Formats: sequence, C-alpha cells, structure tokens
Amino acid sequence: MLAFERELIPPTLHVNRPNDHIRFEESPFFVADQVVAWPRVAGSPRRGAVSAFGMGGVNAHVILEEPPVAAPRQPVPPRSHLVRVSAASEEAVRRLAAAYAEVFAASDDDRRTADLCHTANVGRSPLGYQSAVTGPTGPALAEQLRAVADGHLPVARVDAALAAAAPPATPDGPPDVWHEALADLARRGHPGIDWAALSAPGSRIVALPTYPFARGHYWHTRSAPATVATTTAAAPSSTAPQPAASASTGAPAATAPEALCTRWRATEPRTGGSAYGVTVRVVAADRATEGVVSAALSAQGADIAAPGAPARALVVVAAAAAPTDAEPDLSGFWEQLREVTATLPAQARVVWVEHRSAPVDKADRALLDPAAAARAFTVRAAAAEHRFAVAALDLDAGDPAETRARQIAAEFAALRPGVNTAVAYRRGIRYAPEQVPARPGPATPLDGDGYHLVTGGLGAIGRRLVAHLVHGGARRVGIVGRSPVDPGAEAFLAQLRPHAEVDYLRCDVADAAALADAAASFGSRWGRLLGVVHCSGGVNPFGSLRRRPWSEAARVAAPKVAGSRNVTRLARAQGAGYVALVSSIAGALPYAGRGLVDYALANAYQLALAEAAGDDDTTVTAHAWPNWVGIGMEADESVAAGHSITLDQALTGFTAHLRTGGGVVFPGAAAPDSAPPTAPPTASAQPAPTAPAMAAPAPTAPAPTAPAPTAPGPAAPRPASAARPAAEPAPATAAAPGPTYTLVRDAFVDVLGEDPGDCPLPDLGLDSLVIVDLTNAIERLGGITVDPSLVMRARTMADLAARLPGAAGAQPAAPQEAAGFGTPTPDADGPAPAPAPDLGALLRPLLVHGQQQGH
Repeated sequence: MLAFERELIPPTLHVNRPNDHIRFEESPFFVADQVVAWPRVAGSPRRGAVSAFGMGGVNAHVILEEPPVAAPRQPVPPRSHLVRVSAASEEAVRRLAAAYAEVFAASDDDRRTADLCHTANVGRSPLGYQSAVTGPTGPALAEQLRAVADGHLPVARVDAALAAAAPPATPDGPPDVWHEALADLARRGHPGIDWAALSAPGSRIVALPTYPFARGHYWHTRSAPATVATTTAAAPSSTAPQPAASASTGAPAATAPEALCTRWRATEPRTGGSAYGVTVRVVAADRATEGVVSAALSAQGADIAAPGAPARALVVVAAAAAPTDAEPDLSGFWEQLREVTATLPAQARVVWVEHRSAPVDKADRALLDPAAAARAFTVRAAAAEHRFAVAALDLDAGDPAETRARQIAAEFAALRPGVNTAVAYRRGIRYAPEQVPARPGPATPLDGDGYHLVTGGLGAIGRRLVAHLVHGGARRVGIVGRSPVDPGAEAFLAQLRPHAEVDYLRCDVADAAALADAAASFGSRWGRLLGVVHCSGGVNPFGSLRRRPWSEAARVAAPKVAGSRNVTRLARAQGAGYVALVSSIAGALPYAGRGLVDYALANAYQLALAEAAGDDDTTVTAHAWPNWVGIGMEADESVAAGHSITLDQALTGFTAHLRTGGGVVFPGAAAPDSAPPTAPPTASAQPAPTAPAMAAPAPTAPAPTAPAPTAPGPAAPRPASAARPAAEPAPATAAAPGPTYTLVRDAFVDVLGEDPGDCPLPDLGLDSLVIVDLTNAIERLGGITVDPSLVMRARTMADLAARLPGAAGAQPAAPQEAAGFGTPTPDADGPAPAPAPDLGALLRPLLVHGQQQGH
C-alpha cells in the first residue's frame, strides 16, 4: 500500500544475487535489489501480490489493487461544522476529544475540516456515551473539543428512550443555529440525530485518532498447570473406528503425550510461622485428641474457639480406621463438608487430617484407604472453590498423639492465603507429593482368546476406546451400560462387527450382581475375561458444593466409586490382565474440581483405588484425563484452556499406559482456539447434550456449563424473587444504591478486584467459574441463598441487586447469623456475633469411621 502511495517499489532486504536455479531472464519477473519506479499507467490499475509462506506449510496470498484516482472536489464554502465524539465511557469521550482537538487545530482548510467532521460523525461506531461541539473552522472546533476534554462541556450517556423525540431531518433556520441545537441534544444523550445528513457534499473518510482503549489488566488468574504437553494432533470428527498402528498396545502409533505419576519426597520440616490471633475451632473424633491438638495450636499463638463461639479457622482430625473391604459411605462426609463450607468465613484456614490417605511408600500402598484419600482431596477441591487456604495432612497413626499434634500445629501456623497443599508425615519425616514422568507399562497384546469388557462403551469416550481396542487386535468386546441402544449406537456396533464380535448388554455397574451376570453371559460365549476398560460415569451441572445435596452427588459417585470397586473385583476374580479406569484431572488437580466437587470426589476415589491395588496379576491403572478436544462432556473453559488433549494423543497415551499401574495423570496442553472445550472425559451411556450458551441461559438452570446426569434430579432451590414469572424487576439504575447494591458491589470487588460500576455484565466476559465465585461471595457476604442464574441473567450490578432476595428493602441476614460459626468480617465495631451451633457436635460423628450412616 505504501508502494501504491509513493509510486515506488522498495528493494528486497538481504538479497545480493538472485537464485541461480531460477531463470528470471526468461520470465517477466525480477528481484528488486534497488528502488524501482512504479508510475501509474493510464487505463491499467497497478496490482501487487503479497505472499506469506509458513514454516508449517501454510501458504497465504493476497492480491491488492490500487484505489481509483480521486475525482477533483469543489471547495466547501465557509459553513458551520458539527462534530460528535462517542466512546464507551465518559472518561474515554474526554480523552478522545483531546486527541481530536490536536488534529482539528491543524486544519485551516474548510474541505479538510469537513472531511474530519464526516469521519468523526459517520466513520466511528456510536457507543454508550457522547458529546458534540460546533464551530465555523477547525481551530474553533479544536477549542470546543478541549472544553469537552477539560470537563467544561458535558458528556451524556446515550438514552434510547429519547429516540422518539428525534429532530426533523431539515431543521429550519441557518446552520449555525440548528447545529448548536443538535449539539445540545447530543450532549443530553439524544440518539436520534441523522449524522450522515450533516456531512458536506463530497466528504471523504480521512485519518483521525482512533479509540482510546482503557489501559487495565483483566486476567482472571488460576494456579499454573504442573506441566504442559508439547505434542498436538487433529481429532477426527467421526465416531467410526479409527485405525491403529499395531495389534499390541506396546507399539503406539504416535508420540505419546506427557504422562505423570505422583511420588512423595522427603522435605524439610515446617519451622517458623505463627497462628497468633487466629481463632480456630478444633474438631476430632475424641475429646482427648481435641485437647492435645488445641494445646499445640495454643503454643503457636492460636486462640481456641469455645463450643458455639465464632472462629476463622478449622482443624479437623479424623480417626484412624482399621483396614476394611467394606463399601465406603461418603454421604455423611459430603453433607458435613457442605456444612463446613457454608459456615467458614472468607479466607479461612483449614487443616484436614486423615490417616492411610497417602501412599508414601510401598508399605503404605497395601494399607491405603481410597475413601480417606478421596475425602482429603475433596476438601482441597472445596477449598479451591471457596478460596480457603488448606492443608490436607496424612499422619502416621503409630506416632504419639503429642507428636501428631505438633505436626498439625506447625502446618497450621505455616498456612498462608492461597495455599492448597497435601503433606504426609512418616516416622517424624515430612513428605510432599511431586509429579514425575510415568513410565509406560509392558506391552499388552489384545488379540488373545477371550473378551474385553468396556463399561459405558456407547458414550462419546467409550466408543473411541472400543474402536481402538478392535483395531488394536481385540477379537471380542462386550459392552455394558445403562441406556438402551438407539439407532446411532446400532450403527456404531454395525461398523465394528465386520472386524470383531461385539455385543451390548444393559447393566448398571454400581450393581455388583448385575455386572457379574453380564460378565457370565459374555463369558459363556467367548471364554475368559482379558481386561476391563471402565468408562461409566456422569457429571452434574456446574454449581456450588453448598447447593448440591448428597442425593445429587451420589449419581456422580456411584459409577466411579461402587462401579470401580465392582469392575476391579470382577477382573481379579476372573484373572483378567488389566483394569483401566477412565478418570479425570478433576480428581488430581484441586482447581479443576471447582464447581464440580462431587465429580472431583468420584475421580479422586478412582485414582486412589488404582494406587491401592496389589501386586497380583491384574494391573489396575486409573488414567486422569484432561479435556478431550471436541469429545465428551462440556467443561469449563478456563480449565479446558490449559488442560486439553487431542483424540490421537489420548489413544496413544491409553495404549502406552494400559498396564502402568496406579494413577497416571495426563496434564494436556492449551486447547486449540478452533475447538470447543469439553470436560475431562467420563463417558456416560449417551453422549452428553450441550449446555445452554452463556449469552442465553435457561432461566431455571443453575449456572449450566456441564450436561445434566443420565438420571434427572430436582432443580436447585430458587429464591422467591427468581421464581416470579415474566415480570422483570425495574432497572436498578432508577433507584438509589442501597445495602443490597453495596453487597453486590463488594462481591464483585472481592472476585474481580475492581468495581465494574454500571458496565453491562455480559461485556465482562464472565465464565462459569467466575459466576460461581460471585454467587459464593454474595452468599458469604450477605447471608442469603442466591441462584447462579440470577447472575447470568442480570444486565448490570444494579439489576442483579434488584433481583436478589430482600431487595425490596429488607436487610440481608447478618453475616454471623448465616455463617453458623465464624464471622466473615473482622469489624470490631460491628454487632456482636450471634451464637452459632456447635460444629464439633456436627462433625464428631463423621470422624469416627463406621458411624456415618444416618447422616
């Protein structure tokens, strides 16, 4: 374009001589090694080709043609000019007016001034705030524009209600009179002015300062991923079987993605730190343990809360349970965790102590309690969701009580805001987990006599893995799931049957007897069980832990807790060579479980179950997958953006680590921009439906970013203000800010770091995690229950305040009344906190294993 304008072709950089292999002299082309004149030729416009050649093989070409020669224009007679300045905020209007003033001040030609006015009035997008000035010359307009910039002339917010009062297209009187009238209308927010009609005949768009964008930082930070994979590949869109490289899982068809496993390393013991001035509640399975832990915390400077008194921190010590093979009952733990998160104040410290929850060494693996490990991780996921600082401790039950108490107190004193960690102590030595590369397991031929069992094999992920087994050499595959076979599933099975014997039986894997019957049916036809791929699972809609009762969480937990135990027992009983548990990074990375804490619980149990597996002939491996690009359940964008994997990578990783043993974490990498994010996979029997878009959420859906479970459950409780039918609340801008608006503003400042004012909420780009954070903050600060869909539907902060319960004038419940224990604000001048229920009495039965029934 500069060559067009200057009529010169610039020389090519760094060229000393042309390429000898190109016969330029036999073509019309040559390399410009010096400036070449490029004059216009009458009747033939100049054209140029711009080519770009990428390292990856992408070639892009653009053909440009010079614009036609502009026709001569008549001079503009002296006249009054009118200039509009429009921007998204009052501050931006004033900054833009100052920039315009510099250009108009240099314009002493009426034609140029008319072009500048035309450009400002019709060549810039109309935005939410505006002002206007009028004058006979460029310098006169510049003086008025400086008055706008300095605040001497008003800037108005555009009011659509004034559109009906638009002035006539051809006002009466001389232009200098009605131009001033139009400028006054614009400065009062009138949107109905026909700015194009004000341009002088023959006006053109010319250079004028562009929009003065605000200089602010709007990164919503997350914890940094542990690792980033470097390989990428395109995922096929078809669910048809994809070819594999070999019939043995020991020969991957492509570079395997990064895979990690957790190992515990000795670290320096905690020293220093102080709990001075922190009021902490201690809850243990027995009074003796509470006493010794309280004494150790007091020695660190902590204040021990009396029963029923408020506290800003919590230490929970679970009893050490004897090894058992009984079915875990997590219902009591879940309900009491909901109670804890509802009562703890903002920025609380939590130390949660378990026993037999961390496989520090081989001896620990034999005693590992998957339920204890799942509880410890779930507390960390809940803390990530509610912004608590947390340390999940695993202590050696053989150490004296005083030793364990000192370890607890040291970790509590060292706990700082934002910390979310796991620690284990063995024989006085402190251990911390670290992720190290996982070595691929031994090669596993798939073509042996017998059959492979795939649970949930008709789901989105299950179909890919079934096809992968078949094309890897498996001759017989039995599939089980809860859903009936639909036409799509029939077509999928029909595609596989020319390559292998494949059959489907309806079965709930959480029912051990039903699973055994299905296996017996397959075994009677095909012989012994070779291995199990456990894909069954589901996920609830994205939402806060505090609003999800166990009746809903149990639907997510059942296929992964009871189901995983059942398939593992079946495989061992029948001498199968492997069990592959399809799990998720939501059970390995606490922040990946925010908004899906029940899903985090279920997947953490799977990973711990694989770690607890013995050294018999059945290798149990749990694969903690990230988002599979374009496949499976829809996930939150902020997690999928940093943890994604392509189908080719996933299948290669599955093959390489089919018999690695223990938990294997695939961290993934940043998701490709072109692919929609999907959740860390756990395939249910039917592919999950897509959730409503953020721009138009279903009015009854509680912050949906994940599909509903196979079995529909009751909707989340809705406050009365949200349950009213079509009546929309009056725009809150019409009312003076009250206590409810202040509550909403404080919640936004707490989560976003700044006050968005009256900025439209859809313009803030709130993702589902931020909506959960905002909902939690409003509930925590206001002591009220909030439906997340209110945040999604609100137009502004004031509109959200008008929708909240009690917005008509009733004060929100005092924070200490809703908090149960712990006051969310440290205001010493505020009212005395109300008496709270004894959290110790609520939690103590939970901490004694075997007494959770009935909660």
